[in-house]
Amino acid sequence: MTISMTEYFQSRKSDRKKETRYINVINKDNCTSCNSCASVCPVDCIYEVVSPIPSESYHQIDTSRCIGCQMCYRSPNDSSEFYQLTICPWNAIDMLHNPNVKPDDVSVLQPYYRGQSTDMPWSKLEEYGYQLFLDGEVFLPAGEDALHDVFRRLQEEAWMYSEEDNIRIVQEEVNSGEGFVHYSATEAGRDLLDVIFRNYRRIFMDWCGRRMARPLLSWTVPAATFVANPRIVTQGALLYSRNAE
Repeated sequence: MTISMTEYFQSRKSDRKKETRYINVINKDNCTSCNSCASVCPVDCIYEVVSPIPSESYHQIDTSRCIGCQMCYRSPNDSSEFYQLTICPWNAIDMLHNPNVKPDDVSVLQPYYRGQSTDMPWSKLEEYGYQLFLDGEVFLPAGEDALHDVFRRLQEEAWMYSEEDNIRIVQEEVNSGEGFVHYSATEAGRDLLDVIFRNYRRIFMDWCGRRMARPLLSWTVPAATFVANPRIVTQGALLYSRNAE
């Protein structure tokens, strides 16, 4: 069933017992709020962000409650290695191998952090970093302090944007509602996330450029191909912004 964001967070319970193999994320730019995903979710962790303009409403998934059943993404019993019976008619859902289950030795975010913290929750940062990459925003339940701590790390001005400059990935200012907190990425943060998650290996199937609805602000080239004014240099890649030229 469809439930509005306000109703969802007013009645939400933290009832998931463990991390799951998969988590799903909705690309809001592709979502038409058709309700195909919410109608099959067995734990009702999908809610609608309602807009006064109906065509601008969209759905989101509370990944902290998602049980990885795959039902909003595909029908597992009717899919195979060669064919996927997908649920969303607009291809707006990404299914990820949950980074919290089998974390990498080095997170994709780790090379970009210049802060002093030594206890970074890298797997959770990946989980929510990908959502910020896809949508530029995340809604969190107000009472989940551990999740808000993840976003405080993203609000640090400690993420490498260039050899000289650090940025915040998430804006310091947040919007609060009844039972939820709304976090938004900075524009520079989205540029950086574009590079970090461009070829993210945890996506279940080929991504096929689903974020093209947002103007592409940056791109990568081999480090050997040097062009003046690099915006970022890391792990053998240079990031340039069209805005800087």
